[in-house]
Amino acid sequence: MIKILLQSLRLAFALVCVGVGLILTGQWLGVVPDARLVEMDGRKRQCEAIAVNTATMVREQSWPALEASLKAIAKRDDALVSLGIRTDSGYLRLQTDQHDPAWQLAKSDHSVTPEFPTGLDAVEVPITVNQRRWGQVELCYRALSPPGVASLWSHPVVRLVGFFALAGMGAYTFFAARIFGLFDNTQVVPDRVRQALDTLAEGLLVLNEKEQILLANKAFCENTMLANDELQDRRVGELPWVDKERRDPSEYPWARALAQSKPQSEELLRFRLADGNLRIFSANSAPIVAGDGSNRGTLATFRDVTQIEEQRAEMVQMLSVLQSSRDEIKQKNKELELLATQDSLTGCLNRRAFFERLAHHWAVAHKQRLPLSCIMIDNDFFKNVNDTYGHHAGDELLRAVSALLREMHQDTDLVCRYGGEEFCVVLPGRDIRQAERQAEQIRLRIEAIRLSEYQELRTTASLGVTDLSHEPSDPQDLINQADRCLYVAKRQGRNRVIVYLPQFAAMDVDESQVSRTREEDVDATVSIPFQAVMALVSALAFRDAETAEHSRRVADLAVTAAAGLLDQRQTYLLEIAALLHDIGKIGVPDNVLLKPGKLTEEEWKLMGKHDRIGVEIVAGTFNCDPLSEIIRTHHAFFGGRGRASGLPTGQDIPLAARLLTICDSYDAIVSDRPYRKGRSHEVAVEELRRCAGTQFDPEIVEHFVDAIENKPRHSAATGLSVPKHTALQLGLQIERLAEALDERDADGLHALASRVAQVARRSGVEPIAVAAERLEAEAGSDDSDWMHLLGSTVELLDLCRSTQTVFLADKTTV
Repeated sequence: MIKILLQSLRLAFALVCVGVGLILTGQWLGVVPDARLVEMDGRKRQCEAIAVNTATMVREQSWPALEASLKAIAKRDDALVSLGIRTDSGYLRLQTDQHDPAWQLAKSDHSVTPEFPTGLDAVEVPITVNQRRWGQVELCYRALSPPGVASLWSHPVVRLVGFFALAGMGAYTFFAARIFGLFDNTQVVPDRVRQALDTLAEGLLVLNEKEQILLANKAFCENTMLANDELQDRRVGELPWVDKERRDPSEYPWARALAQSKPQSEELLRFRLADGNLRIFSANSAPIVAGDGSNRGTLATFRDVTQIEEQRAEMVQMLSVLQSSRDEIKQKNKELELLATQDSLTGCLNRRAFFERLAHHWAVAHKQRLPLSCIMIDNDFFKNVNDTYGHHAGDELLRAVSALLREMHQDTDLVCRYGGEEFCVVLPGRDIRQAERQAEQIRLRIEAIRLSEYQELRTTASLGVTDLSHEPSDPQDLINQADRCLYVAKRQGRNRVIVYLPQFAAMDVDESQVSRTREEDVDATVSIPFQAVMALVSALAFRDAETAEHSRRVADLAVTAAAGLLDQRQTYLLEIAALLHDIGKIGVPDNVLLKPGKLTEEEWKLMGKHDRIGVEIVAGTFNCDPLSEIIRTHHAFFGGRGRASGLPTGQDIPLAARLLTICDSYDAIVSDRPYRKGRSHEVAVEELRRCAGTQFDPEIVEHFVDAIENKPRHSAATGLSVPKHTALQLGLQIERLAEALDERDADGLHALASRVAQVARRSGVEPIAVAAERLEAEAGSDDSDWMHLLGSTVELLDLCRSTQTVFLADKTTV
């Protein structure tokens, strides 16, 4: 073996010498290009181009452009160190970074420095302007080759010869050794042994230490449908094993036998035949060990177990089908059990299953003297949900409530859908106080429910609570006690928790006396804090006093025009909407909002966003849907179209919104603007009538005109001068007075009038004090005429409204 290796080295050395001679001959004949000459030619062309460009720019006196061009050229070319433009007088007119020292270094005999280990080459190109020499372009390049031995090694031919010599010795040695048979192991297995192995029924492979096939017996070739010539010298891992793409080659049994020097047995391998069919082999492998203890290869046998494995797989599949059928039957039984015990809509226990389990907890509680409590839950005004939103929304609400209850009572508690919208929860082990706290949590969480498809839907629940301390006779009596509490909760106004008291037992329960619908929902107005309204108006006054004053005037017009169209509660809501209809202008930039002249088209687009901003502010502050809807739709055109899309038209626009847009437009016409003077009342009325039917409701326009032209001239029309704290206290009573007036609550009017009179007297506001005392006397009289009360209340409301001017005059919040 050593002899063959030495012969290979000698042959390789001879071949390398021949190759080196050929390379040097090619260099001498000019076949191999000289890289340095190519680089020098490129630098020459670059210098000429720079000189021509420089001469042109010097002639045009384009010094900044010339300087930028030189810096860009120096930045792009790594071999170019610096550039400079020098006049004939020696003045360095332009230069890149550090050109002068680099030029002096390049001109000297010692240009090699640590910064420039190869040295510098100086090139100067003359510049001619108007056929006269003007100066020169100076260029400093890095030297093409370093001095000394480093210069020799940098020569391309020398490096090529060195690479060829080193690589050639290795490559030629390998191929020569291969030719001489250093790696040929084909004679490991004699012919007589091959013939003996062909008689075996099992497939057999003899592999060398590289897992190459040295011998494949007849059985293996037949089983794999591969010829012996196809297998010879082929790596066994390259055969079409089914999982070879996903399997590490070192995990095959023959690889492990070679690596671990011990046999590997009975491993199943799948082999894909040329026709696409699969064969399954049980593989066994054992290492072939030489006399010196080294591994010389592997012996691998392959027993065809395809039929056995197919039968086993078929049996496994049958067992899997049986298991799947058993699991499906088990699942069906569970579903049947659920259907038998659960309500199909809510997933809670149905009544039959509930009473069965309650009987068990009842017996345990009495036997072990444990507490047991019960909560009855009824969704308030559930019929209104079905009537308003449809039964689909009602079902979704019941699902949401049941999901909440099941989440809160997952363990040992019982949750039952007791009736249509009623639920019953039984709490084993908890007394009435614990149950009361749990019921309050349920009430709060039900109140917070929001359905994704019906965001505006709000719901509440009434709850009754009892336990064993009141000695119910049986489980049904326990539920009846909680149900009586539920009746009391509904009679007391709903959305509350009532705990059972002994006196409830004698109470006559008449469910017919409890309304299942909420008629007042149609016109009810969410309470709107007056302080919050004034705070927003004052904030608007800080940004734009004119807009705030406009809002107050529109509110006065709206209150005047609402007479005969809206009741006092609705009038109050309209008044608030008028005060806040332009609140979105808080979000408009000052350069647009306060611009003295006409707005551009782009500025109008910015200004147009204030409507959406205003609706978001009002909705987020007051959570009053009717108020938000008035502000959102007050720009809707009665006849359709208009500046905003998606708004209602005609009678679908809320009445208050139709009236507000008329008041807003009227004040905009009659008021002064920075770019025009206000117009007369007659011109404004003519414009409103011209747009009636398209932009405005014609009937409301005529009503507005009559109301404005017949408006009584009270002293309150100009507003009362009162301290701000007094104006706030009086403003707080407006909504309460309006509500009491609409409900014809004489007692309420009496109490409110007394309170207003006291505030007005303390602050010295004589007109309001006199009007309030007159209303107080009329409301407290047994023979008072309601028409007189109505007139007195309206007069007092007008006087209280007039105090709001003080909030806008000062432009500060209260």
